[in-house]
Amino acid sequence: MSAPQTHEIKPYESHIEDNKGEDEVFKTLVLKSELDNLSRWETVKRFWKAILICNMICFAAACDGYQVNLNGAIIANPGFVNRVGEKNAAGKIALTVHATATWGAVQSLGQLVGMWGLTPISDRIGRKYMLYLLWLILFASIMIETFTTNWSQWAAAKFLAGTGIGCLQATLPIYVAEWAPANIRGGMLLAYSAWNHTGGFMGPLILFICKKTLGDYEYKIPILTQWAFLGIMAPIFLYLPETPSYFAARGLHEHGIAVLKRVNGNVKGYNVESEYEVIKNIIVEEQERLAALGLEEHNWKGILRSYIECFKGTNFKRTLAASLPASCQQLTGLAFLSVYASLFFKEAGFTNAFEITSILFGIKIFFVIIFALTTDRFGRRNIVIYLGALCCSMLLVIGILGHVKHTKITKDLLITAACFWSAGSVGLGAFGWSFAGEVASQKLRARTSGLGSGIAIIFGLTFNTSVPIMLLDGGKRLGNNTYNTAFIFLGFGTLVWILTIFLLPEVASRNPAELDEMYEKGIQPWRMKNYITDVQRSHASRTGQIIEERN
Repeated sequence: MSAPQTHEIKPYESHIEDNKGEDEVFKTLVLKSELDNLSRWETVKRFWKAILICNMICFAAACDGYQVNLNGAIIANPGFVNRVGEKNAAGKIALTVHATATWGAVQSLGQLVGMWGLTPISDRIGRKYMLYLLWLILFASIMIETFTTNWSQWAAAKFLAGTGIGCLQATLPIYVAEWAPANIRGGMLLAYSAWNHTGGFMGPLILFICKKTLGDYEYKIPILTQWAFLGIMAPIFLYLPETPSYFAARGLHEHGIAVLKRVNGNVKGYNVESEYEVIKNIIVEEQERLAALGLEEHNWKGILRSYIECFKGTNFKRTLAASLPASCQQLTGLAFLSVYASLFFKEAGFTNAFEITSILFGIKIFFVIIFALTTDRFGRRNIVIYLGALCCSMLLVIGILGHVKHTKITKDLLITAACFWSAGSVGLGAFGWSFAGEVASQKLRARTSGLGSGIAIIFGLTFNTSVPIMLLDGGKRLGNNTYNTAFIFLGFGTLVWILTIFLLPEVASRNPAELDEMYEKGIQPWRMKNYITDVQRSHASRTGQIIEERN
């Protein structure tokens, strides 16, 4: 791939007659598509091919969810324990605290490597070639898992799995955001979570089926089923096109127009050349600001400086905003009641831990589909705040239930609270990946997205390591009560929930140029929903629309 040729990009001029200063002329650049005014249903009907492409790449998230949750559920399987465990003081084969903590830690560490270490590569080789790279990484991971004979080999597989998953999580939101029409972008980004939790549901479900049909000690078949996901991903990745935004940034305009024509060429009312010019104009704005900051990113020094820029001024606020929903999910007990849910319910005295886990995942799939269908209509900010409050409330309930006499009623209440928590947590996770792809600074999009997701993964690294230690041996390290774990997450979760109230913007139906403008003007996040941008005013002037002022 040739080096960036940003000097070839020329802004698409608006037809507005204007003799104003340079800044005012810049505002007349066409930065918003005329088709953004379509209704959501009309957008779905016209852009069905782009929607299909977004869902095809989101299917890869099913492999992500399957691997993560299989890792959490399989450690309760006695056959797996006998395979990779070690003899304890009583002479029985068991998993050591060291092994379980290491598995969680190295997988989260791998995610950080994939998100932060491989993001600059994505900008150079493109989103499509990154998909090939992550496929190879996942291939190596599953190969090691297939032939694992001890806990350290499983740890190596988990590191590679984490790297591939991190690579996917950093690439997918950007890919979807660059292909999805603006007014249904949120639903497309939430499709990632729908597929992710579908895969996550299948992990414990298949373990449960194997337990009922082949015995308690069957663990090999669930591991081998991962090859099916990988086999389906291969032709999907081969078919998926590169994004036009990537070609525009590289100055490869013929390729950009060609790929846009391939996907949207038959859309009613869609002018490929004009729509590509809108994409180019946004890239022009991005590259001019990068040049002004000396962050053209032609070398590794420039890449490092671009990461540093993400922690300065308004860019820091955007980095935090990109991380908040997913961080809120982590800090309100993701490792506790999701990743290690089977282990928690088993240690808490439940004999049907796999069934309960499957119910929780079923609830997650249902609610994430509801969120995906409604987010572009009702927005995202307020829903995230409500979901964070719900998760914190349910953690309080679960913690209290651990200090009352255990009866059938209290166990039923615990399961009910866990179900409500699952509904809230799945929303936080779904919107987390949405915000990572949307709120990211236009001039530092890939960096901000990777950093925002990576901050959440750091919390995952911390708790994937510590939660097994908290839960094993009946909560011996927490006053002999595993339920006390809920109070720890309640404290952390409340703090990050408060931050979301003050730092999380409304991004529904906003394009990158609009978000750039609002952050640069210092508009407070809670006021962004109703703010009328210059981009909107210019678009309305060009199309003859009337903008209704909102308070």
